[in-house]
This record gives sequence, structure tokens and C-alpha cells, in this order.
Amino acid sequence: MKLTKNTTERDGGMLMFVCLRLLLCGAVLASFASGVTYGAMRPTPEYLKRATVYQIVLRNFTRDGNFRAATAMLDHVRSAGVDVVYLTPFVEMDRDMDEKGWSPQQRKSGYHTPKNPYRISNYDKIDLEYGKDEDFKAFNDKAHALGMKTYMDLVYLHCGPNNVLKDMFPDAFQKNPDGTVRTTKWHFPYINFESKGVRKYLIDSMLHWIRLGCDGFRCDVGDGVPIDFWVESVKACQAVKPDLVMINEGSNVEWLEKAFDACYAFPFSFAIRDFLTPAVASKPFTKGKTLPQMMDYMRKYEAKVPADSLMFCFMDNHDSAAKYDGENRFDRIHPVEAGNAGFVLVFLRRGLPMLFNGNEIADNSLNTFFAAVEDIGRARKTVDWARALQPAGQKRLAFIRRLSKLRHDEPLFYDGTQEWVTNGEKKNVVAFVRRHAGRAVFVAANLRPMDTAFVPEGVKLDPAKKPILSENVTVEQDGTCRFGAYGFIVQEF
Repeated sequence: MKLTKNTTERDGGMLMFVCLRLLLCGAVLASFASGVTYGAMRPTPEYLKRATVYQIVLRNFTRDGNFRAATAMLDHVRSAGVDVVYLTPFVEMDRDMDEKGWSPQQRKSGYHTPKNPYRISNYDKIDLEYGKDEDFKAFNDKAHALGMKTYMDLVYLHCGPNNVLKDMFPDAFQKNPDGTVRTTKWHFPYINFESKGVRKYLIDSMLHWIRLGCDGFRCDVGDGVPIDFWVESVKACQAVKPDLVMINEGSNVEWLEKAFDACYAFPFSFAIRDFLTPAVASKPFTKGKTLPQMMDYMRKYEAKVPADSLMFCFMDNHDSAAKYDGENRFDRIHPVEAGNAGFVLVFLRRGLPMLFNGNEIADNSLNTFFAAVEDIGRARKTVDWARALQPAGQKRLAFIRRLSKLRHDEPLFYDGTQEWVTNGEKKNVVAFVRRHAGRAVFVAANLRPMDTAFVPEGVKLDPAKKPILSENVTVEQDGTCRFGAYGFIVQEF
């Protein structure tokens, strides 16, 4: 794979999914050596700076697995302080039964179904598994009435082998030198962005969903789609929706400069996840690295991100829950306090935090997005809403509400600058300072179950001052912060 500042090229021999993300980040860092200075692509919509995003995988979110059931849950979602609901793909899935065209993870899942939400056959049609256009519109109307925005997943790098594009345009798919269809690591056809017809169809599809109430798009493997397409599509969509939001599942700075409002904070998010839960299978992101090394890597990258762009931060997502973690989901193997320590950092750093299906109630169910609604075993891998009535779930929900309220109400957290405090990282404590209008707040969390202590550089906390948030941390007269297992503190100084 070759990736430069101006191009992103992939071939059928791409590395595994998680390594792809690391290579994308590394290529971006290499491009910084040119000394190019980037500016913000466009003003970020004001609401986004305060927002909390909630990812819904319809198959996992409820037992029914459709829009109607999800619509009934939106009051709960809003009550957690959520501002944006982001839906993973719900458009028509390819029914082709030839397993050579299924992704390795799809075959490995054991559900024996061709229906993969990321293997799409029609970008304009809702899969009947989830409902109809009127069900999607009702979902949007309810979300909007509650004061939330809705975003949807765009999967434009690849599609299913029987996608309607194939019959509409003879040049819809990229081709190998021998004339065969070029496919991704996941065995799906690459879409051909050299085709004018394909480009117009895909942009028209975005406009179609905007007309039905969609407020923004999360773009799957967005670095793999040519930047000139994103520029063209954003221009067309902003003409009818000026406050459109675009989130790139990627890390290319040029994409942020020209078309996107946010990109995935892969180095930060996986550093927090993997050091909090050392057993998780996404360890390739941090394998062989200390916490200071991983955080230094993250800081070098984020220093070059346009000033108005936001880093999309998570503790969990559809990939991590379904592919990497399994029995090692953090709320499955740790006390609720461990996840809370991670969420303090995710919510209060400068960025855009995301909750995944049920994170707000400390859901610890096993997870997959490959089980079709009609599969009798799917119910075992949906959100366990009984957790909302149990102590762990109640503690998490109350905590998420407090964090969301801080992001909504406190300029320090939605408009403040950020400085990393690095000298606690050798002791597994991630810390930073947020500043705004002459005020400063120290935020820190211990990612391990062992006690630790350090004196944060450049920060002098008053032990007599009541923290904004704190659990299992004491501050001594000399400024030493003593952290118990998964302790955290948020304190003005």
C-alpha cells in the first residue's frame, strides 16, 4: 500500500484491518516532514463542539433490531445527554450466497448469512430487515423533536458484488489488468471514482438521505475514497444543508483540511482502551509500546490537525465490540469504575466523544453485527437493557449524564485549549489541562487497578478545594496526587 499526502492507494493485498489504521496514521505523520501548515477547512458547526455522539447498530440495539424499536428508545438516549445519533449502515445488503465474496470476519462469525451491513447492494433503499423510508423518517422526526441530530454511515470505498451500480454503469467497479473486478481485503468490489455516473449517483444518494432528515455522515474508511470526490460531494450537500457534518473514519490531514469536520482519534482511543484492558485483541495498536510512547505518537499527529477539527474519541465501537474484544469487552471483565476512568478522558479532552450501543448502562453483552434479525441466536448478542436497573448500569448512566452536562455547560470543556501533562504516563495516568478565559482545570485518570502517585508538572492543586469530579484520588499538601484503582480527578486550580 502506498499513501501520500495527495493520494491514498490500496490494493488487494492490504494488511489486516487494524494494521491499516496504524499505517494510515504513520503515513500522515510522515507527510508532516514537508513542513506544510494546514488551516481549518471550514467553521465547525457550533453545536458539534458541545456534542456527545451515540452509535446505534440496529441489529444489536434492540431485540426487534429495526427502526421502530430504536425510535422507542430515543427518549432514553437523549436522557444520557446525547446530541447526535449515528447509525451504522441500514441500506439494502447484498444477498449473494457465494462465500468467496464474503469478508473473512463474516465467514468466521458462523451465522452463514450473506447479509453484511457493510456489503451494500442498493445505497438508496432501506433493507427490509430494518423497515421502510417512513420508519427512517419517523426515527429522524423523533430524534429532531428531542433536540438530537442524526448521522448515517457512508460505505463508499467498496460495495456488494450485485450492487445496482453494476447494471447502471459499465465502469462502476475498478478492474485488475486482466479485466476482473478488483476487490478489497474484505473481498468486496472497489467502487470506481473515475466514473462520472457513479460519482453523481453517490452524491445524489447523499442528498436523498438529507431530504429524509439526515444531518451528517460518518464515512467508512474515508481516506480510501479520493479527496476530490469528498470535496465535490460536500459542496453539493452544503448547498442544501449548510450545517452538514462530515466525520472521516481515517486520519489523513488533507481530508480534514478540505472536506471533514472530524476524524477518528485512533492513537488516543486505542491507547486508552488497550492500556485499560491489556487483554483485548486490538493490541496491535499498542503492542510493544509503553503508554508514554503511544501518547507521544498521538500528540505528534494531533499537533498537525487543523485547529477547528475535532478528534472523534471512543472507548468502544462496532468493530472493537464485534471483532477485537469478544469476552474481553471492558465492561465484561472490569468493574464499572474502569470504564468510567476511560470515559473521563474521552469526554473531557478536546474532541468529539462517542458512546456505543449501551455503553451508558455499562452493557457487557457479547456483540456481532453479522447476525440477521431472523437468526434465533441474535438476541443473545443484543444490548442487555436489564443492566440499566442494576447498580453498575445505574452508576454508569448517572456518570455519563454528568460528563455530558459538563460538555454542554462549561466553556472550559467545549471551547477551552488543552495541554497534556505527561509526567504521570509512566505510572499509567493520562492527564491534561483545559484552559479558558483565565480559568484552568486539571483532568487525570489512572488506567490500571494498582495504586499510583505523582506530582503533575505545572499544576498545583489545592487539597482544600472541592473537585468538580473525583473518585479514589487524594491530593496532598505538596501537590502529590494519589490514585487508587481506576481513580480520576477533575479539579480547577
